Amino acid sequence: MSTPTVLARTGNAEWSRLWSVRSTWIFAIATAIVVLGFATIAGYDISDDPTGPGPDATAWDGGRFTAMFALFGVLALSVVTSTADHGTGGIVPTLQWTPRRGVLLAARTAVITATMTLLGVVLVAAASVVVWSFRPSLGLPIGEGIKSLAELGFVYTFATLLGIGLGLLTRSTAAALVSVIALMFVLPLILAQLPYDWTVTLSARMPGSGALFLLFGEGPRDDMTTTSARLTLGLWGVALTAAGGLRLIRADADR
Repeated sequence: MSTPTVLARTGNAEWSRLWSVRSTWIFAIATAIVVLGFATIAGYDISDDPTGPGPDATAWDGGRFTAMFALFGVLALSVVTSTADHGTGGIVPTLQWTPRRGVLLAARTAVITATMTLLGVVLVAAASVVVWSFRPSLGLPIGEGIKSLAELGFVYTFATLLGIGLGLLTRSTAAALVSVIALMFVLPLILAQLPYDWTVTLSARMPGSGALFLLFGEGPRDDMTTTSARLTLGLWGVALTAAGGLRLIRADADR
């Protein structure tokens, strides 16, 4: 059987595996509730403010406020879905059905990454509509929306790759969740607060700093740019996916 055929069938199986378990739906629904809930709060605050936002503000800015909460859900889902069958032992029959580990890695990475990225972008877009419904005068310019959602898509794509990589590398949901939270949120914040130049520089090299800069335009160093933030987040995502994929391909799957 040709590799494209096996890849397509494996991709279909990974999609079924992803949405046939309750945890995926629970995480997705919980993330949607949180994102849209905060969008409602933001919209209400804006509508109740007589001075209103700045003259250049749009509803996309309000929706972008919820992007961080969507990021939490994307990271958690990417970890849980990449470690699930390692925790249950289901990886053994999975590899018996798809013994080409490189094909399994490609299919699993592609399906989880595409799904999580789309989920995050759709939720933020919906949050922007919620904000706009409270104050239609803000507007929803198409051009700005495409630009904003594309940048968010970049963040969610490489954040998902980081989560997948840690999941495949540790093969433990708990260990991967702790690691991804540390790299994305805890370590960048702690290192940036220490009174040493080298810790601030190290903080700027963490994936969380890159993601936060792309989301909100702020970082631990004044010289951070969009390009450097993209490179930082992108390299971390690719490197950890490669490391996790190497373990999947080289090491015994049930250890």
